[in-house]
Amino acid sequence: MTIEEMFRRIVRAHLGIILACILIPVVAVAVLDAKRPDPTVASIRLQVVSGSPKSATEAEGMNSRVLAVATTPSLLQAALMAADVQRDVRTYAVNNVSAQRLGESSVVELSVTDDDPVAAGPIVSALATRVALFMNQGDQSTYQDTVADLTDQIKTATADRDKLVARLRGIADITARADLQVQIQSANLLLSQLSSQRATLITDAATRDHVVLIGNTPATRQVQSSILPQLALAFLLGLVLGLTAATVTETFRPRVNGVRALARLLQAPVLGKSGEDVGSLGNTMALAARRQGVDTVVLMGADEGDAETVSKLLFTLSGRAPTAHKVKQPTTGHDDESSVFDLENSGLTPFTDVRFTGLSAVTPEDEMTAGVVVVSSGTALMRRLDDLDDVLKAVRWPVLGLVEGPRRRRFGRLL
Repeated sequence: MTIEEMFRRIVRAHLGIILACILIPVVAVAVLDAKRPDPTVASIRLQVVSGSPKSATEAEGMNSRVLAVATTPSLLQAALMAADVQRDVRTYAVNNVSAQRLGESSVVELSVTDDDPVAAGPIVSALATRVALFMNQGDQSTYQDTVADLTDQIKTATADRDKLVARLRGIADITARADLQVQIQSANLLLSQLSSQRATLITDAATRDHVVLIGNTPATRQVQSSILPQLALAFLLGLVLGLTAATVTETFRPRVNGVRALARLLQAPVLGKSGEDVGSLGNTMALAARRQGVDTVVLMGADEGDAETVSKLLFTLSGRAPTAHKVKQPTTGHDDESSVFDLENSGLTPFTDVRFTGLSAVTPEDEMTAGVVVVSSGTALMRRLDDLDDVLKAVRWPVLGLVEGPRRRRFGRLL
């Protein structure tokens, strides 16, 4: 099977199915996008640290931290509740919350996208406030616990040292006094270390960077959403579905598409088209008949829809009005009502001894010298060709060639 034949059988023959599969998702996306309002983006800036980041990696790290805190479900849920709106938190966090660092500065822009222009501003304000509060005080409980623990240790060390000093006053022995003095020195050293650690913590807490909001009013803007990406995805999805449906349909109901493909199956030449000059077409069929030693040319349709073309050809080749009688002319093993005309001595072809007729009008005298010309519009189901093949095997007449009938301008299959 050639690529051209595959294209004819799958794409061209099922163009209606493919177009329907494409149009349905494309129209659905267009309708949904037309009904959906343009989203509103509200943003507010936060200064994460007082100084500038030392590198782009550090700046990206600050941006990632802000985004991670802002998309925390519990924190986002609290912000939505504060703004008095109801949203799906997990979906909202993934699709509607974003953070963008401004160059390599310490400023991060937190943004919220929402279809409701009234709700976007309050949501981002509540969310930015909670992000700053968490980043500023999220580790304060650990800091306070550490300071309290160091304070308790300092009190205990001070008490122990004071006890040693009190004992030193009541001891006269030089050796015992020396031992106590060593212990007092160790207690003083421990007390100094603990005090230094607490002082360092307090100093670090006093000088640590705090996340602050740059402005209290968020900046809002309406974004004109582009429908082209959605339409492109819908088009691709529809195209894939259409080609799949066409392939499945062609697999279960195969067809021959194209008169050339049918000619290859029947191993016969294409003699012409039904719409060309009747004299030339009749002369070509007569020449093919005489080449095969045939005196009677039997016109047979490849499909049920070709019976009308067969009848018109017989009428055109006869050169006179149809006779009053009707006979049965099965084109592919099926009964069809059509007129049959005896073209003997019609004068349309120099081969006056060649007779053109239909299958039902074949006489016993014609049976031994008959040949078949198959008329086809170019498309036919394989099961109809099986019927035609059964008739050809039964009569055992040679296939002289094919005549291409007018194309049926219809999408999809002709059942």
